Amino acid sequence: MIVTRCAVIPAYNAAARLPQTLDGLLPYVDQIIVVDDGSNDDTALVAQQHERTVVISQRRQGPGGAVFTGLKSARDLGAQWAVVVDADGQMEAKRIPLLFEVLESSDADLVRGSRLEPESGGDSMPLLRYAAGRILALPSSWSARSSIRDPLSGFVALRLSKLPDTLWRGFGYPMHLSAAIAAAGGRIEHVAVPAYYPQDGISHHGLHRAPAILIALMMSVRARLR
Repeated sequence: MIVTRCAVIPAYNAAARLPQTLDGLLPYVDQIIVVDDGSNDDTALVAQQHERTVVISQRRQGPGGAVFTGLKSARDLGAQWAVVVDADGQMEAKRIPLLFEVLESSDADLVRGSRLEPESGGDSMPLLRYAAGRILALPSSWSARSSIRDPLSGFVALRLSKLPDTLWRGFGYPMHLSAAIAAAGGRIEHVAVPAYYPQDGISHHGLHRAPAILIALMMSVRARLR
């Protein structure tokens, strides 16, 4: 099978929600890559039982480390494009064709799903995430040489030939990804996506993630200054 489009899922203790997420992706991608990031539940086993799914298990590195592992694997499979999707169903799979459409029909190298567009319904985001996105928007935009209105959104599609050599392993990695691609001459586009949060979803966010996010921001600034 020729693999053109891949979905990459960073997964940590996501066994309960993962089957529904995987089912939703099948109409839109050729291959699914689940990176089990040191889970202590049945995440890897659940993923292995699903069709068109490659499972990579690794020691706990953080979401950015899992995403980077998955994107490199997608590139090694020969895929041209990849979309990153959370394991717990926060992203609506039916929006994936829109991200790919923009990526494939333009010279964009990274298409970011933005939950903070006027038409996206961003007012349904948890207050902490909304505030963090607004506060980080200005420095993220400067680092990426482009308006980044939802800097922490991990719902992105990218041209794998533009995958950077490194990526911050922890939380906040979407900021570093944008800055690194821009630093290499890549162009960034945005599409509005809804802020959808399943009641039984998995959240690993909170104020304790602030140090990791600040490191991601510093790495983004460094990418801009190189």
